[in-house]
Amino acid sequence: MTQSRIWRQFRVGMIAADALAIFLTYVVADILRCRLHMGVDWPELLPGKISSVREVHLKVLALLPFGWPLILSLLGWYQQRWRPVGWLLRTVLIADAILALFMAGLALLFVRELYPRAQIGFMLLLTPATTLAVRGITGIAGRWISSRQRRHVLVVGTGRDAVRLRRLLRTAALGKPMVLGHLRGFWEQSGTEAQTGAVLGEISQLGPILDGNVVDEVVFCAPLDALPSLMPYVQLCEEIGVVSQIQVESLTCHSQPELVNFHGIPLLSYSPVRHAPELLSIKRAVDVALALVGVLITAPIMTLCALAVKLTSPGPIIFRQRRSGLNGREFEMFKFRTMEAGAEARQAELAEMNEVTGPVFKIERDPRVTAVGRFLRRWSLDELPQLFNVLKGDMSIVGPRPPLPAEVARYDRWQRRRLSMRPGLTCLWQVKGRHKIGFDEWMKLDLFYIDHWSLKLDFLILCRTIAAVLSGSGA
Repeated sequence: MTQSRIWRQFRVGMIAADALAIFLTYVVADILRCRLHMGVDWPELLPGKISSVREVHLKVLALLPFGWPLILSLLGWYQQRWRPVGWLLRTVLIADAILALFMAGLALLFVRELYPRAQIGFMLLLTPATTLAVRGITGIAGRWISSRQRRHVLVVGTGRDAVRLRRLLRTAALGKPMVLGHLRGFWEQSGTEAQTGAVLGEISQLGPILDGNVVDEVVFCAPLDALPSLMPYVQLCEEIGVVSQIQVESLTCHSQPELVNFHGIPLLSYSPVRHAPELLSIKRAVDVALALVGVLITAPIMTLCALAVKLTSPGPIIFRQRRSGLNGREFEMFKFRTMEAGAEARQAELAEMNEVTGPVFKIERDPRVTAVGRFLRRWSLDELPQLFNVLKGDMSIVGPRPPLPAEVARYDRWQRRRLSMRPGLTCLWQVKGRHKIGFDEWMKLDLFYIDHWSLKLDFLILCRTIAAVLSGSGA
């Protein structure tokens, strides 16, 4: 909408204000450090090869105005939506902690001995207050600027979506636009209005209403199926010079559409779930870091596990199995062998002992499992080689468990959506009591994870997994 364009322009001002604020905050923090902590005049002068720490400060200040808005942006600070005070405070404290790590990294990069460590402490104290103050000032300024010329919006549609849109317009972050009223669409019947405002008439009267009123934009709350018949009205708005918007929502598709520009070609993209690419990149970076740390820490344990498997039963140490990964891509998953050699060939004999419904096979007390294998499974040590799958990019630390291709072939269509995210070492199903949950509930938990994924959710699942492993109940 026009409001989106206004917000993009206003967001540039917010970013510039935050960059200037963090610059001034750094200077004020240095003044306080000198006067209160050191008891010296500002700027501080040091004897030796470098006569002043100003050179170090200048290097930090060259990066800080860019790094701080970037941190805030990754945390959703500049999104076009109303935010409660609790969210603002929580977000700025998280960003403040990240900033402290960022500054500590810069200190190690530039100079260790001369960088004043107290500077980071004063920044930790001042930054939340200055950032929230800037947010309040820019919010007041934005509302004042937008109130100077209220936008006039005409809504075409009288259903629930039209009502929801009108309510959202009334809570706009940059001033409340004036909703002139509603026009009934050709896809709607008279008398089906869902408590809309004034119904000015039918969509056929759009031309006369645009001619006789001040209208800044027209929003069509219509199903995507009606798009071909809407084009003459869109062209009418274009002819007059009024912005027109169409709610791109299909009656037969629940995915959220997104307009994508592919080398100048506009594409309407329907993605089952929208995951920010930046956050997915962070998830991948965290996966690699945790997998590397995990391999280094557990290397002695994996060596002992390998020796135990080799010395107690004939067969290979590592069990390799084809699994289905992201969108059905097959890969070879690694595990320490916990069953006797040739165990897969005996699965048909034990079919009646299967304890899980659906196209999966699981037995809590599987007779094919060796004594060492039971120990490895109890403490989830057999899963450690999958850290190498994470490093290869086939798996993630947290995500739906990778199924067998034969199991995928027996999935219902709605169950295949669990393959739309990279599989993981642990998931909701495992920390919710995997042996007590039916197959359908298992699939719903995986889809819940995909639909509500966040870095915070990954962290919570990982913490519960660690607690379950340490308690000996597995994960």
